[in-house]
Order: sequence, then structure tokens, then C-alpha cells
Amino acid sequence: MNNSVEILKQVAIFQNVSDESILHMLNCLESYEQVYSKNDILLLAGDKVSSVGIILAGSAQIVKEDIMGNRNIVSEIGTADMFGEAFACANVAKSPVTVLTTTGCTVMYIRFNRIVTTCSSSCSFHTKLISNMLSLIAQKNIFLNNKIDILSQRSTREKLMAYFSMQMQKTGKNRFRIPFSRDELADFLCVNRSALSRELSKMKQENILDFDRNEFKVYTVE
Repeated sequence: MNNSVEILKQVAIFQNVSDESILHMLNCLESYEQVYSKNDILLLAGDKVSSVGIILAGSAQIVKEDIMGNRNIVSEIGTADMFGEAFACANVAKSPVTVLTTTGCTVMYIRFNRIVTTCSSSCSFHTKLISNMLSLIAQKNIFLNNKIDILSQRSTREKLMAYFSMQMQKTGKNRFRIPFSRDELADFLCVNRSALSRELSKMKQENILDFDRNEFKVYTVE
């Protein structure tokens, strides 16, 4: 449990909460852990969302498929990231997305109603927990707005440059590593895989950027 606490201190909803309070909180929130293998489903589209998941180890992808089976990667999540909180908060009857592991994963689950409802013990940290949850949902809303900006670009090149610009703003550097393979990047940007590869090759030839697998360096921003 001590290892879990060290990771939980990095989780948005537990920011500025002491180790002792976190341990007390986990009991109050009726938390439990579960271990998964690669390609296991953590949350299936259509499932009822009543719990929030926290990645303690490993990584996963939040994906959405349309009625034609086209796959769109909404985001990549890793250690100390959460999933399911927005749907639980909005009281969505069925999850519109699937969460799929990309590596072996350890996940902690906590019931959402235990987060937003003050318990009979009147825990002093509960107000902080709710405040942190609201902040987290706001941050994720900003991320989704940024993704809308990316997807609103007309061409594959414009989408790539918008995504790379977001990565540079996030890291503060023009050299960065992305969490996606080429297929996954195409799914994330909602573009054709072949068109993506062609455009990256052209941009490399034009000295706009350089790359080696998932490592990118951008020289100019259009």
C-alpha cells in the first residue's frame, strides 16, 4: 500500500493531501486494486460508469469507435492518470468510450459517489478531494478543447503541426517523444495511415522536422 500512496500523491485528486489522509481516504472511498494484462478492457463502451479508475502502473488508451468501426484514439493515459470521472460526474448512463490497456496494468478503483458525498465521519479532507476533482475535470476539458483545435485543421499536415505544437508547449522543447505508433497517431488525428506517413516524409525532406520512430524534433512551425 505504501507504494500505492507514493503514486497516489501524483494523482490530481490527491494533490496537497498528506500520506496519512490518503490512507484514511482510501478506506473511506472503498478503494480496491486490480491487475490486468496487455490488451485487457478496463471499461467497455456501453458499460455503466459508477467507479473512477486510477492507473497505478502501466498505460492504456481511451478509444471511441463509430458505427462503421472506425477507431479514434481520444487520449493515452499512464501512471497516476484517471479515467471515468467525467462520465460518472455527468451521470452518463453508458460509457461512450472504451479504455484498453497497452501494457500490463495495475488499476485502483474508487466509487464516484463516495468522492462527491460527504461520509458519516465528516472527513476533513473531503472538501479538498471534491475541489481537486473539479480542477481535474476542468483540466481534461482544456485537453479536449485542444484536441478539437487539432481535428478542426483541414489538412493532414496542419493536424500534425497543431499536434506537434501542443507537444512543444507541453514539454517546453522542440524535441519530444510521443506515446503513439504511426497507426495510433493516425487514429488520434483521424487521418489515413498512408497519408500520415507520406506527409511526415515530405515534412522531413523539407527540413520542417526530423524523427526517429516516436522521437521528433521540429525545426519550424508553420
